[in-house]
Amino acid sequence: MNNPDDFPVDEAAEIEWIKERKATSGMSWKSIGDDCGVKSGTLSNWANGTYAAPGDWIARKVFKYRQMLEIRDERETEETSAGLSRAPDYVDTKSGRRLRGLMSKAQMSSALTYAATGSGIGKTEEAKHYCQCVAKAYHVTLTPVTTTPTAVMEDVIRALGGKSGTSWARQLSAQIMDMVRDKKMLLIVDEANYATFDTLELFRAWNELAGLGICLLGNEELHKTIRTGAGLGRQHSIARLNRRISMGHLQDMSLPEDIEAYLDAWQIDDREQRALLMRVGLTPGTGGLGEIKEIVSNAALLAFEDGQELSHAHLREAMAARATAYLRNKN
Repeated sequence: MNNPDDFPVDEAAEIEWIKERKATSGMSWKSIGDDCGVKSGTLSNWANGTYAAPGDWIARKVFKYRQMLEIRDERETEETSAGLSRAPDYVDTKSGRRLRGLMSKAQMSSALTYAATGSGIGKTEEAKHYCQCVAKAYHVTLTPVTTTPTAVMEDVIRALGGKSGTSWARQLSAQIMDMVRDKKMLLIVDEANYATFDTLELFRAWNELAGLGICLLGNEELHKTIRTGAGLGRQHSIARLNRRISMGHLQDMSLPEDIEAYLDAWQIDDREQRALLMRVGLTPGTGGLGEIKEIVSNAALLAFEDGQELSHAHLREAMAARATAYLRNKN
């Protein structure tokens, strides 16, 4: 890589490259300009020779964009050569089937269900897969800044394919209920442990008044919140939500069967390697299947760089790299 501020950039060469990029990619000037950080009109005028001002700054922007694409292509080539292009996008697991059951129960029975799990079990992947495979199923994810009823309702309307024409909470809720009433629809709410008491009450109302099936997904805190009101300061008021819960599930880590299925999908047959990754996946606090994915991906790249088959040593090195620490020596 070269820093264009210290490296002579040939403006004419960059113009030819950006024109070829547009022709071969089929991208618009706006899309390319967004990637380069240059307004589309400025970029197109510069490329077509009608930009009146000096264009050296544009050439540097394009040069940096070009290097970014080269790095991306090199990375993709390495990952393909290392076999990562064959990495499974979705793996059918025992825990996933349990989560799927909660989702289908919520949708087909217009019920309210929840699953509170540890990290790495695959609840988000299962939610996305369900929505890809089943009609009238929608997925939203709460964050620390989208926990209030109004913010959640705006996200839900977008997920349902609608547009909110107001910021009034009452009208937003009415719009959602009109969109979902008695239609056997499912709303999967990921990271539901971020929900406030008012937001949880909103979900309960949609389920009770409009028949919207809702499946709440979150960490172990979600289970405590739903069952005891912990963290809400509304222990007595949470009882109304509890009465609407049709099914719930609490699971803190991946099952051995989940990990076996995951390793099969990755085509890891070596007994020593499988035993190592099984220990990782079953160790509390490691991140379960997500941690295994990162370790296997990194180990595969290490093996490719060494020109060797994936080995136990590569897995060990990848594990160490996941927990690298630099500590000061104590005198």
